[in-house]
Amino acid sequence: MTILLELFTSFFTIGFFAYGGGYAVISFLQQEVERRGWMSAERFVDFLVIAQSTPGPIAINMATFVGYQTGGIAGALVATVAVALPGMILITLLALFFFHFYERPASQAMFHGLRPVVVGLIAAAAWQIGRVSIINWAAVGIAGVSCLLIAKWNVHPVVLVLGSAIAGILFF
Repeated sequence: MTILLELFTSFFTIGFFAYGGGYAVISFLQQEVERRGWMSAERFVDFLVIAQSTPGPIAINMATFVGYQTGGIAGALVATVAVALPGMILITLLALFFFHFYERPASQAMFHGLRPVVVGLIAAAAWQIGRVSIINWAAVGIAGVSCLLIAKWNVHPVVLVLGSAIAGILFF
């Protein structure tokens, strides 16, 4: 199988099962990328930092980065289209039928069942990224201070990203 076909099938599958958005799909993305040997856990986290820091959805940014690393410009285009395509198809179908079915008890029950899995997927992604990123007490401090600043004082994420980049330069 050529790399472009592998990129397409992998990222189409990721896009199809990316319920819950970018953060929920991080764990799935990491497993797929590492399983195929496209990048190490450390490199994945570095790319994730870049994907988080640039405009756009995380899954699309990561698909572009992974696709470019493994297949050049063609790989970036294939992976990006593949991860976005299922969402475009599904949202079009949902737009056609959503309002007819949303109020039904079975639909409501389905959404109540899906919400907790999104929390679990996000928690799993945080755990996996934390295992690679929290390498010393300085990193623990940066993570803790960031959580505190967001939770208690609602500090804007851009301030945290810039502050943690400066802290990284100073402490690593």
